[in-house]
Amino acid sequence: MEQPKNFTRVGNVYKMKPQYGFSIFVILLALALAFLGFYIKSPWVMWLFLALAVIFILSAFTKSLVVDMDQKVINVKMALIKPAYTIPIADIQQFELYSLRTNFITTNTTLNVYYLKDGKEKSASLAQGITKRAMQNILNDIEEIIANDEFAR
Repeated sequence: MEQPKNFTRVGNVYKMKPQYGFSIFVILLALALAFLGFYIKSPWVMWLFLALAVIFILSAFTKSLVVDMDQKVINVKMALIKPAYTIPIADIQQFELYSLRTNFITTNTTLNVYYLKDGKEKSASLAQGITKRAMQNILNDIEEIIANDEFAR
């Protein structure tokens, strides 16, 4: 199997390379709004958006997606406050690409997974970005990793 484009491989563990595009966009937007608060001489707006920018920066460095084919699980950490979760590959029902559009402009695309937990269908976000193509590439890599491991056995 060739190296997946969006993942680094260490043995049978695949870790997604950092995707900073969406995070940079949100951080720059928060900083621009903080500057606007400074420009209009509104300190509470400035400090609010500066604090949000710091939170977004911390969140960008804590995100991770790991496909562990030794344990047959996907480990995901999507946000600063939300805990990490583990999804057994055998329980995965389907993947979904969800795009949010505003006035014909895509503002957010999310890669979700649906899986069974205690007999109930649950969903979780795996990755987030601006373009649908980037999320589709990540999905293709995940499906290729899973398929090649099943083929190898």
